[in-house]
Amino acid sequence: MTDPWPRRWTTDLVGQTLRRRVRDEDDRLTLDVLQTNDFALLSARVRGIDSLPPAEVEQATADAYAAIAGQLVHLSASHPVRFWNYIPAIHRPSGRSPEGEPIDRYMAFNAGRYIACSRWLGGEDAFPRLLATASGVGHDGEDLVIHALSASRPGIAVENPRQVPAYRYSRRYGPRPPCFARATVVTKPDQESLILIGGTASVRGETSVHIGDLRRQLDETLENLAALLQTATDSPSAGVGMFSDVRVYYVCPSDLAATREMCRKAFVDARLEFIRADLCRQDLLLEIEGVASAHFGNHLTKGK
Repeated sequence: MTDPWPRRWTTDLVGQTLRRRVRDEDDRLTLDVLQTNDFALLSARVRGIDSLPPAEVEQATADAYAAIAGQLVHLSASHPVRFWNYIPAIHRPSGRSPEGEPIDRYMAFNAGRYIACSRWLGGEDAFPRLLATASGVGHDGEDLVIHALSASRPGIAVENPRQVPAYRYSRRYGPRPPCFARATVVTKPDQESLILIGGTASVRGETSVHIGDLRRQLDETLENLAALLQTATDSPSAGVGMFSDVRVYYVCPSDLAATREMCRKAFVDARLEFIRADLCRQDLLLEIEGVASAHFGNHLTKGK
């Protein structure tokens, strides 16, 4: 995989026309903006991050997020609701943290994202309310690529009762935890509400489960997706049949046929896309993200 674009539902919201391109002084960071009055898609690219040491990966990530935040304040669609992060050589060893812990590139990326989100949102106490949902996977290029979808109305963060919030992970997953909500609910101008589901995998609590078993990892992932939809809608009957668009990241090419067959049975009415990618943890075999629409219970319609 090299630099995938977000799914078609995203560009359906913002259109296809490039409105503006922003560059930093040394041309390492570029930022493209697609926008309407109600939604915007900002795409940041940090060139050559594949060759940087961990401290510079951390700083480059923080700079990219800060650039996105700096542009959003000028847009009517100023509220971030969804991020896609594509990280080159995501598992490459990147040295050690200041405390002496071994880290890989994903951990260095997470440290930069944590710094940026803390500054952007006013500190980690705001994470439960203000973090947007996200995905973070590896790709085959040399650049860090971040896509950010924003809306004119703030989204509502949703967590999975079966999992520890990612921003509260222990240090076993790096010196700084990943900063994202499991899902975000956003309301369109026509009052339709969308549930934006970030990268979801076979994780219970904060631990990967069913190591080496593709079918059981998929079943666990489907349970996590259903739990998110049930929480978002306040309905115990909500399930994965609500999805309209689904993207499946799979690790092993030899797993594609089985993954496709199982997912087609699970997501009967959804538009499906399959992408080979390295995931944030080497013991995970697949990750699923998507979007669903529904009517919501009173506990979410009140907003933030």
